[in-house]
Formats: sequence, C-alpha cells, structure tokens
Amino acid sequence: MNPDDRHRTVGNARELEEHRGVGIEMWGEFRAMPGPRHILDGAAPTIGFLFGYYLVGAAVGVFVATPIAVALAAVRLVQGDSVRVVAVSVLVILVLSLFVEITGQGRGFYLPEVALCVVMTVLFGATLLTGKPLSCTVCRRIGLEPAEPADPATRLRLHRRITLAWFVFWVVHVVVTLPLYLADKVVVRGTVALVLGTPALVLMLAVTWLWVRDRSGQLTSRSEAI
Repeated sequence: MNPDDRHRTVGNARELEEHRGVGIEMWGEFRAMPGPRHILDGAAPTIGFLFGYYLVGAAVGVFVATPIAVALAAVRLVQGDSVRVVAVSVLVILVLSLFVEITGQGRGFYLPEVALCVVMTVLFGATLLTGKPLSCTVCRRIGLEPAEPADPATRLRLHRRITLAWFVFWVVHVVVTLPLYLADKVVVRGTVALVLGTPALVLMLAVTWLWVRDRSGQLTSRSEAI
C-alpha cells in the first residue's frame, strides 16, 4: 500500500469513528430526554380524540382526549418529569380542544397545527430569500452553531441547505395536510398527523443536529490538519 492509500484509509477510518461517536452521543442525549415515551404520550390524547370523534362526534372526542392528557400528566409527575414539560403537554391538548369549541367543528382540533405549518413555511422561505437562513439563527441561539465560526462563508452555505431542507419539510406538511383540513377529512387528517407530526419533527431535528455537528467536526479536523 502506497503512502497516499494509507493516508486515505486512515482518514476514512477516523471519519467513520467520528460519525459513530456523534451518533452514540446523540442517542445518549435522546434516551436521557425520554423522547420515545413523550412521543407516545403525546400521540395518546390525539388518538383518543380521533376515536371519540369517529364514533360519536367532536364533543366526545374532546371529552376523551382531555382526561387522557391529564392522566398521562399525572403519571409523568409521579415519575419525576419536569412540571413545565407536563404543564405544556396538557396545555397543548386544552388549546386544541378549545379550538374545537370555538369553531364548532372537529377539524378545529388541527387548526393550530395547520397554521403553524403555514407560518413555518413562510418563515423558512423568507429567510432563504433574504440570505439569512433561519437555521443559522436558531442554532446560534441554542449554542449549536458558534457565533463567530472559523469559516463564515462555508457555514452560511451549510445553513442555506439546512434551511432549504426545513422549507421543503414544512411545504410537504402544508401540501399534504391543508387539503385534508379544508375537505374536513378529520380522521384521515389526524391519522396523517400521527406520522407527519411529532415523530417526523423529532426525526428532522435529529438530522439537523447531526448535520450541523458533522460539518463542525469536519471543519475542525481540516483546521487541525492545516
């Protein structure tokens, strides 16, 4: 094996090890946050609403969803979860239920989510046009992106791609869910939301986290090599 091949092999092995290390770190943080349990807990009240709505109507759907959310919140508190997280989870269901009462329709349960998808689509799309990608601003706020990166131009290109990915993510939500909402297909809309909702959002956040961390590691490695 010539020196160039040996150097390339060592570099590939090092890159693979770095990817593995990032994946292990991410999985550890995800398990520490009890993510899977919260995803399932968040879906339970929605499933209860759909079940009640399908069998009887919107009022019964709300009547089923609210006790489920309260019961799960009580379990979380007993298990030592944060009061703030538990309160937010219950508040979300109460707000969604309130929209059912305000609109007088079952699809009102999903009105805030539809509005959120539209707003996020506009925000990510607008920041692409202005040249200040939203993902860069958000990542800096949470400390994932350094305020003064070593290579600003490269990081800006990276966040343009990430912001574009998020823009497409929200566009898909709007294209898929908005027609179902307007057509008053509550059960179908709710079923789709169980996949495109929290699970898809968590997956997208995880991919973004890996994307930003991976590129940061590559830049660091190149700087050290130079």
